[in-house]
Amino acid sequence: MPARVPFRQLEPADLPQLARLHRHAYAGQSRQRNLGRASASTDERRTRIAEAASLVTYGPEGQITAAIIVTERDGEAVIDELFTHPDHRRQGLAEELLRRSMHILHTLGRATVAVTVEDSNSAALALYLSRDFRRVPEGDNDDA
Repeated sequence: MPARVPFRQLEPADLPQLARLHRHAYAGQSRQRNLGRASASTDERRTRIAEAASLVTYGPEGQITAAIIVTERDGEAVIDELFTHPDHRRQGLAEELLRRSMHILHTLGRATVAVTVEDSNSAALALYLSRDFRRVPEGDNDDA
């Protein structure tokens, strides 16, 4: 990420803008998950947004250009969302958000971070594998 691209922690007031960005980022794709799931999860006892590790980048007018949303489920860190506005892709924003978020999680004592990626999402797979994530066959994890 270029040094001039600012980032900050996700704030509750960002959720409407993030929902629009999420729809735009995945327009025309089969992966239209409900971003509201992440905001609703704050009310659940065993899942909550990891505020320190959930980050956004934003442009000169304050518009969010990329976001990573991390939750904690039963004490484990999980990347729920990592997406970039189509006009801001190929700038390293997602990679930098992932790097910064993982650093924060590490300083908070989290040794591992989980993420679920569809096999058809080759860009996401390449990103996570380049950051030392490893593939776990379906059925070999506790969530299955």
